Amino acid sequence: PTHPKTGQATKMPTLRLVEHQDSEPLELTPAQRDQITAALPRAVLHPEPGSDNAYVINPKNYVGVIRAGDYTVEISPKLDISRVLFLVAYALNPDYWRDHVVEFEDAPTLHEAIARPFADFTERATRRGPLHGYQSIDDSLPGVRGRIRFGDQLRRHQRVTTPIEVTYDEFTPDIEENRLLLAATDKLLRLRLLAEPTKQTLRRTAGRLADVTTIRYDRRHIPNPQITRLNRHYERSLALARLILGDETIELSGQAVTSSGLLLDMANVFETFVRVALREALGLSTAEFPNNAKGHDLYLDDAQHIRLRPDLSWWDRGRCVMVGDVKYKRTDDGEGKEPDLYQLLAYTTATRVDTGFLIYAAGESEPMTHTVPLAGKQLAVTTLTLSNEPEAILAEIGALADRIAEGRYRSVPALSAA
Repeated sequence: PTHPKTGQATKMPTLRLVEHQDSEPLELTPAQRDQITAALPRAVLHPEPGSDNAYVINPKNYVGVIRAGDYTVEISPKLDISRVLFLVAYALNPDYWRDHVVEFEDAPTLHEAIARPFADFTERATRRGPLHGYQSIDDSLPGVRGRIRFGDQLRRHQRVTTPIEVTYDEFTPDIEENRLLLAATDKLLRLRLLAEPTKQTLRRTAGRLADVTTIRYDRRHIPNPQITRLNRHYERSLALARLILGDETIELSGQAVTSSGLLLDMANVFETFVRVALREALGLSTAEFPNNAKGHDLYLDDAQHIRLRPDLSWWDRGRCVMVGDVKYKRTDDGEGKEPDLYQLLAYTTATRVDTGFLIYAAGESEPMTHTVPLAGKQLAVTTLTLSNEPEAILAEIGALADRIAEGRYRSVPALSAA
């Protein structure tokens, strides 16, 4: 925004919120209210009783920072930033999560915690110059270079004369890897709330990538370059670039606002972490332990009108041998919430699996198993303690993986209503 008299840029006000926590009443115009609602579609705005223009905002599962019209909205996570970063980093690549979390756990905000390692990794990767690669280029030239495209030549010019339609290979820094790094760098620099040393590092990176094409990526279709011996030194930077730009691992906010912030949905972060960590602990591939039963059509009814997409499923030669659901919420009694148990029962019914697993993000009670005698099913409820150290969280995942592996083919005896 600009000052109405001087026309100079004014500092954008910042709303500081906390994940799943009501704010103090805030006075908002209808336009500001609508801007925040558009930027945070799953947040809840409650009108303050007795006021015409004051609202209480609860951001729900969102954490991060985003521009919302006249405001910058900064949402702090309930967990320690280092713990959130562990969940994100492990889901991206279990092999290097320790470096990612431990080296940068003192970052004051979540977006700084993500931007700082990206800036550092990218600085190291490009210090001796950006990666180059061969790109196939179609062009019209006054002379022959590379291979003549005779079909295009005759279609456009009716004879072999200048200009000549050619295809040639050029050794250039304008390759997908560098385009991803530049796009992520530009996006972070637009946040403006980063620490000055981080911004300086990002600016140096942008300068090294001056000959690279700037691309605005669709968050749903972020390229994933294959890692080879030639681009191995880019691996960490590329993993974080894909997160920043909207990697499918992390659910960002709506298409219209992703270029103005970095917003994570903690429910999706937690679900993705649990799936990746269990897959790793069980030693399975993505085909055996897919995302939301990808590649398998599951329906609850014969007419195939009620489709099911469980968070967790293990497939062996086309047969489902384990199914589960992940909930980013707390269960104080350890029994699980009724709608969640009904959903898990539907999953076990559709997959013909005897035991289903319901995993919560927090809880004080020991794991509990519910027996459903008429259906012949068992519903196992367990929790992960995300406030623990990363090694302890992974130990809990390992114990759960052992339970899953032990019951893989074990059938629950037929149970009677009596």
